[in-house]
Amino acid sequence: MVSAARSMRRSIRTLSLSLLLAIFGRTPVHAAADVAARNGDASIEHDRAAGTWTIKAGGAALTLALDATRDFALLALISPAGRAWALGAAPDSFVRVGGRSLPFGNRASGFAFDGADVAAHDNTLQLSAAFTLGDLRITRHYAVVPGAPAFEAWTTYAARSATAMSDLNALQLTVPAGAIHWVTGLQGDAAGAPDGAPDAAFTLQTRSIAAGARLVLGAAKRASEQTVPWFSIDGAPSTTAAGAGTPEDEFFAALLWSGAWSLTADRAGAGLVITLGLAAMTTDVQSEVNGPHVIFGAARGGVAGSTAALRSYVIDGLRNGRPIVPRVTYNTWFAYGTEIDDASMRAEMTRAAALGADLFVVDAGWYAGAGANDPYDFDSGLGAWSADPARFPDGLRPLSDYAHALGMRFGLWIEPERVALALVDEAGVDEQWLAKTGGDYGSDHAAQICLASERARAWLLAHLSALVDEAQPDYVKWDNNMFINCDRGGHGHGPTDGNFAHVSGLYDLLGALRERYPDLSIENVSGGGNRLDVGLLRYTDAAWMDDRTAPSMHVRHNIQGLSAVFPPAYLLSFVTDDSDGGEPLHDAPDLPLYFRSRMGGALGLCFRGDSLTEGDQAAVSREIAIYKAMRGTLSVAAAALLTAQAASGDPPPWDVLQESTAAYDAVVVSAFQSDEGTRSFTIMPSGLMPEATYDVSSVDTGVLGTATGADLMANGIEVVQSPNSAAHVLIVTAVAEGVIKN
Repeated sequence: MVSAARSMRRSIRTLSLSLLLAIFGRTPVHAAADVAARNGDASIEHDRAAGTWTIKAGGAALTLALDATRDFALLALISPAGRAWALGAAPDSFVRVGGRSLPFGNRASGFAFDGADVAAHDNTLQLSAAFTLGDLRITRHYAVVPGAPAFEAWTTYAARSATAMSDLNALQLTVPAGAIHWVTGLQGDAAGAPDGAPDAAFTLQTRSIAAGARLVLGAAKRASEQTVPWFSIDGAPSTTAAGAGTPEDEFFAALLWSGAWSLTADRAGAGLVITLGLAAMTTDVQSEVNGPHVIFGAARGGVAGSTAALRSYVIDGLRNGRPIVPRVTYNTWFAYGTEIDDASMRAEMTRAAALGADLFVVDAGWYAGAGANDPYDFDSGLGAWSADPARFPDGLRPLSDYAHALGMRFGLWIEPERVALALVDEAGVDEQWLAKTGGDYGSDHAAQICLASERARAWLLAHLSALVDEAQPDYVKWDNNMFINCDRGGHGHGPTDGNFAHVSGLYDLLGALRERYPDLSIENVSGGGNRLDVGLLRYTDAAWMDDRTAPSMHVRHNIQGLSAVFPPAYLLSFVTDDSDGGEPLHDAPDLPLYFRSRMGGALGLCFRGDSLTEGDQAAVSREIAIYKAMRGTLSVAAAALLTAQAASGDPPPWDVLQESTAAYDAVVVSAFQSDEGTRSFTIMPSGLMPEATYDVSSVDTGVLGTATGADLMANGIEVVQSPNSAAHVLIVTAVAEGVIKN
């Protein structure tokens, strides 16, 4: 990583070129440019005379200096609005080898250009540029998909003999200074915290960095323990009436990494020098090693625009069009703990299906040994990988069959990365696979399996496959309740790269499971949301945010913060019977509030159905039906927060979240009243098609009227206090041209 002083000197030296490069960036590609690949609005073009390659998608363009006669450099990053986001011609990454930080592709540093390759993979176009540096072969890759003004970039490394490399970098770029936005991580939030505890987790943050100052963010173990690995930077204010008060466009970047990472943002003159990659580490490279991937780009419309752009790349690039379907998910954990058996699960399945659940997940406790110390002891028995014969005498397959017969999918909780120490020999786990830090397992009763070991990964894949083949789940809830950075010898990693080796092994294992069972859905859990990053969207289909899944205000806070980064359909929370916290399901004071506070994401249920009366059941079923009616929009939506973020202690009078399709032809707006003294509120939708006509309806009262997108954005939609609920859900749908109704 380049030192702060050195970064500032380089930035100041190159800023003088910014005006020239802005003009260059707006200049059409040289007439001699060849189109090497095209897919919709995505293309890769090669200008042989200029020695440049230009990658385009979604109206954005990235131009690289790339041939044997010049140093590699990112010359221009142009947003769909035509703004130049790269200040100065410079490499967009560096290599740290032998204690030296070398600008990527710099000939004076020893890089020699070997050639460029263009490939098409499904929906993706990819440019790869290979260089030789001594015994190293280093390749920089860029990928794009149609419709998303975003670029995925990463570097691969291979060596003829073991070479020590440090602090693998994903992106280094100087951009125009603007307010920077990020989202805090879980920060230790956990079940059992009082309902009025401050909402520190997943809070939207904004800061303008002063001249000469530095912002440092990152994680030491799992990606989102302290901060989610994502940020965005505001561009210049919009000059249009519709965009007044918002940036014309927004730069954004998300690191696709589930372990330790680092971001520094240094203010140098009119620029911010962004350095994003792994936290301090050193690894020996010989066979090919993948560095961390990053998605970066620039989109119209402030944070909301960057959120929509990232969502488009996630679905069409990372997931290759695989949809995120937010199913109504019943989960057993908070209602039952480990006190489950075949009969109780069948009875609860019957009740959950009657309420409208789509998916039934048997959480921790199905395996032999669970619950040995108390009803919520799930550590005992970890690694058994077999159903408790005393409680499930016929195994788990009959439960899967029963769920399917009721019209639901079936899911199981697993925690592959840990094993109970008492079962190490019995389970077939080699003790040498277990992670240690400073000679310690990090626990007196369970240990982490270091996924650096190919043998350990093969053992886990075999046991996962046997479980899936036997029980036939449609869904697995992959949990991770403890993590240490392994520094144990004999694992194929050194004292500082155990985190890197484990996360790389995790991706290998998840990729193998996904390839073997392409229809299996995987939920990402990590003792709450300790491992939330965009990279895991490649492999997983839902993410549990927080073990503190009540009260409703806290859940909305989490959804509103995390949906700046993740598709809201990915974000799972539960409705629980929180009688102690003032949100009981029986004779509920405001049942719609409890359910609708969780409907912004994937709706989960976690309560005993036999505690509900017929009236309670009918009310619950109605809310679930409302959710299912708008799920088609939510499954493809990106979110935009229209007010301050909901927060315990000092909430805004009303908090409002808008969720919209990419075309803005279907929009769900959820508004929640926290201050009874503020009896009405005018919602100001954003991003609508100005000339389109929209029907506006309430899920409670029906059609409210019709207006153009321009009128709705200019004048808003007024909601007023209801005697029935503090939660209002509006459906805004584009309709064919016709008479506007009042």
